[in-house]
Amino acid sequence: MAKAFSAPGKALLAGGYLVLDSAYDAYVTALSSRMHAVIEPDKDTSHDYSTLRVLSPQFKDGEWQYEFQNDQVKEINAKVNPFLEATIKTVLSYAHPQAQFNLKVTIFSDPGYHSQSSAAKRASSNGRKTFLYHELPINDVPKTGLGSSAGLVSVVTAALMSYFEPGSETSVDRLHNLAQIGHCLAQKKIGSGFDVAAAIYGSIKYRRFQPSVVNDVLAVLENDPSRFPQAVGAVVDADWDFKHEKCSLPSELQLLMGDIEGGSETPKMVSKVLQWRKENPDESGQVYRQLNDANNKFMDALEKLNQTHSEDAMLNLSESLQEIRRGLKLMTDKAQVPIEPPIQTELLDNVGKLDGCLGGLVPGAGGFDAIAVLAISSKVDDVKQATAREQEKYNNVHWVDLHEEADGLKVENIKDYAGLV
Repeated sequence: MAKAFSAPGKALLAGGYLVLDSAYDAYVTALSSRMHAVIEPDKDTSHDYSTLRVLSPQFKDGEWQYEFQNDQVKEINAKVNPFLEATIKTVLSYAHPQAQFNLKVTIFSDPGYHSQSSAAKRASSNGRKTFLYHELPINDVPKTGLGSSAGLVSVVTAALMSYFEPGSETSVDRLHNLAQIGHCLAQKKIGSGFDVAAAIYGSIKYRRFQPSVVNDVLAVLENDPSRFPQAVGAVVDADWDFKHEKCSLPSELQLLMGDIEGGSETPKMVSKVLQWRKENPDESGQVYRQLNDANNKFMDALEKLNQTHSEDAMLNLSESLQEIRRGLKLMTDKAQVPIEPPIQTELLDNVGKLDGCLGGLVPGAGGFDAIAVLAISSKVDDVKQATAREQEKYNNVHWVDLHEEADGLKVENIKDYAGLV
């Protein structure tokens, strides 16, 4: 029987760089652009061994065929997809299926994840799902930085677990732990994990798990691969002791995500900031404290606005956005990393002056490719029209068609994908 799952994209509004350290809280908003996975038996196979076919029909050459024999996973056309391979390896090591399986997983991504130029729309039979189909392979279509790899790992993990251990898809902590291991394995490093956590839990206040939790598992894989399934089992079922408190933006506010033509090399920026922090503990400690105070002020203001509308809380929220920006600009200057580069400063200053706009910032690790803005819901159309009228003044910002969607991983109605799979 076919099943379908989806997981949201994310925006890290408060906690850029600090999120890597388990001493600090971060604020992660889940977005309405979602990754989807549909799992069903593969009727187009007659093999007497286990197989898994993964299709990504929105992109050219979007097919991977895996065979499983003697505990080995092989893509039969030697096509590399690190995130799929790591997810499959992690789930199979945990579930350890004994019976033969022949499965097909079809992956879809909502329009917000990729550049929308030269793409054709296709809708499901009932019109409930609409996706963009591109002429190029997936690696050649620019991404918008909403966390597509974390979403992919999360939905494929849920889909496979729903087949191997029916009912396990409701155990979100287990799915989270599996997806974090798979995501780290694919990246060959232990990230902060906020993107996977948001894909599973939705909008959250987040404080990371200890890196050693995952590091120990990856070390086993490197040094004694035969013990990997045992290590995965022990770690996935353990308590990771990290914060993922549900949260959501106040109803009178709306998040606008602005996409700017360009891009930033996030891994290089992160490694430079970490190097600066290591070499300048006193200076960086002061910047981190300043940013942490601003982040906490931001989270407190949102919490107050969720309880009751207050002009003071609205003012505090606007001030906290300015304070976060000051901290990030200071880090830009001290670490010599373009977290809020001058062109983004000019754009954010101009947008921040628009009626109904409380302020904005560069989300996540910052850079040249995106801004996040909080505006009063009733004024959002005015903000969009103002930036469209004077495109040069607002750096040709394109407002991505999405909003906060606080839900994390969810089971979808399989009928909504009819005509697409």
